[in-house]
Amino acid sequence: MTMTMFLKSILFTGALAAGANGLMVAQTSNSWFEQWHAAKYGRPSPAKESRQRAEQANTAFREEAKPEAAPPANAWSEQRYKAKFGRSSPMEDARQKAEQANTAFREETTRKVVAPANNWREQWFKGKFGRSSPMEETRQKGEGK
Repeated sequence: MTMTMFLKSILFTGALAAGANGLMVAQTSNSWFEQWHAAKYGRPSPAKESRQRAEQANTAFREEAKPEAAPPANAWSEQRYKAKFGRSSPMEDARQKAEQANTAFREETTRKVVAPANNWREQWFKGKFGRSSPMEETRQKGEGK
């Protein structure tokens, strides 16, 4: 390969790269790194966060700043507790109750009566003992039947 042909191929490759993506050297983000960082740490990288803050500051109609609720002291242990016991930890329950009590406008929830999920067990109990199970009797008393 001659020197002139080599130089032409380098210039041609450079022109293609510049035409497709702008200048390759002037890239401000690395999408692969951004995705990796978000997957590993669960939040955007510092560079992406600063770009988002700058973009939000330059936006004419931006959202009203909301006070961010403090995450649980140890989110990992909270997730573990919830996975193991199927409910939030007592500390998280207390935090949620305090948050609801301090909220000025909260939605009042209505209780919905839901049939027991394991109806077959109730049928089995009735067939064996001839009466409703203690859990079913308690539920019926709560409904006022």
